[in-house]
Amino acid sequence: MAARFLSRAGLKILVRNYRHRGGEVDLVARHGRVLVMVEVKSRHPRARLSPQHAVTRTKQRRIIGAAGAYLRELRGRPPAVRFDIVEVWQATGEVPRCRWIRHAYRLEDAGVGWSR
Repeated sequence: MAARFLSRAGLKILVRNYRHRGGEVDLVARHGRVLVMVEVKSRHPRARLSPQHAVTRTKQRRIIGAAGAYLRELRGRPPAVRFDIVEVWQATGEVPRCRWIRHAYRLEDAGVGWSR
């Protein structure tokens, strides 16, 4: 559902569920010249915290680690990278709603950097 939502918004989905030692990127997409690493989180509309709050610094570090592995697999100079979150609000019997949070966090926020 999140991939379809982002595709309709103009992103090209490249990979779903990219995994690498202890980390995973739910969606790898391209938005213009930017490579977008997307974490998808869902919650019931009456949940106490939004899905975005489930993406802790530890989770961010794991995503960044997997993103770095993905970039190392690419040939040539790596593109600019952005980390986004798609929140999915879904209750039984209701139509799910998505919210796209661009630039949800940065490498500096997670306290890490790239290594090639």
